Amino acid sequence: MVRRYNWSRKLAIINLRLSNRQKLIKSYFIIILLVVVPLLLLLLPENYFDTGETICLSQRLFNQECYACGLTRACQHLIHLNFEEAYRYNMLSFLAFPAVSILWATWFFKELKNNRVFSKKLL
Repeated sequence: MVRRYNWSRKLAIINLRLSNRQKLIKSYFIIILLVVVPLLLLLLPENYFDTGETICLSQRLFNQECYACGLTRACQHLIHLNFEEAYRYNMLSFLAFPAVSILWATWFFKELKNNRVFSKKLL
């Protein structure tokens, strides 16, 4: 019988062998991070990412925009409800931002559930 080598388990930091107390601390840290990052993006000014050099490899190497060019700036404008500016930077932001928001919320509620499980195991 051939045994498969599961390399993804070896590389994943999330699947470390932690005690329940360590898992609870990690869960608290992730929950705090999941709350602070959106609040930070909301507190930053709307035009915070509008200036500066591009880091897009497509623009740097080929001098051509890719589908993701302007997506960060557009999402920052969407957070501040400036739809016209968001549309001007990238039309795909109207699909990407809700998708990322749903994934972010799903991750948050999953961590809350894990936090409750670990805290019950400690008691």
